[in-house]
Amino acid sequence: MIKAELLQDATDQHVKRFMVDPTSIWEEKHNGDRRLIAKQGLDINDFNRNGEPAKGLPPNVIDALRKHPLHKFVIDVEYVYAERPEKIYVFDMLHSGDDQIVTMPLSSRKGYLHSAFDAFHADVPVVQGAGTPQEKLALIERVMREHGEGFVMKDLTAPYRPSEGNRRWNYRFKFWKTLDAVVIGDSEKVVDGKKRDSVRLGLYMPDGTLKDICGATKKSAYVLKPNDVVEVKYLYGTGTLDIVQIDILHQRFDKAPALCTADQIVVNKNWFLKGEGKL
Repeated sequence: MIKAELLQDATDQHVKRFMVDPTSIWEEKHNGDRRLIAKQGLDINDFNRNGEPAKGLPPNVIDALRKHPLHKFVIDVEYVYAERPEKIYVFDMLHSGDDQIVTMPLSSRKGYLHSAFDAFHADVPVVQGAGTPQEKLALIERVMREHGEGFVMKDLTAPYRPSEGNRRWNYRFKFWKTLDAVVIGDSEKVVDGKKRDSVRLGLYMPDGTLKDICGATKKSAYVLKPNDVVEVKYLYGTGTLDIVQIDILHQRFDKAPALCTADQIVVNKNWFLKGEGKL
């Protein structure tokens, strides 16, 4: 099984350059698990980004793919398990029936993909792309408005390029957020037999209780104690009001702990679609 074509982090300069590049297509970055899915008759097998067998797909998605008119294919998808029903968002196609299209430019692969999967099934939506500067700007505005994770920028002229070591292709731009949180205390988490030098962080709920929202690694320069306030960077919030991919930016001495409230959390769109994410 082929390995996945992975993304590298983009800078503001990349965004400006690819905004006006007609060979660049932009798509929403969905929040889930990367999967490569192969169909052979009624057999549906999914693989992780390293080409190894993955953990399986939900029954509704398997049932839908078995009903697809193509007898075999390989597609590249994001499995979004936070939505109800669970979905796979299809953004690339590597094999279509008896045609091996992995070496074709992305523009050609997109043609195969849209022909085979557009309007096929509600649980197997195709990720739509933005090509003009106006469409790309509208994509950014929509994804930010809907509390999405970010967007990706891909080269329409390139074949599918599995990552080689640390080398990655194409770009992703994530919408990072910040908030101020209260230090609850040291973390008790142990990794590889060693206690992590980290703390648990919390925010105050509307009823006045302090909710644990995450753990975060301490910077070596910080000596943090309970009730200290820190500003953190994070990628998104979940339906349970936890935050993901956290980095402590600095300690704050000008803000009272009681002002660190849970309404700061920006919950990712998938949990709103699931019916969660409200205080």
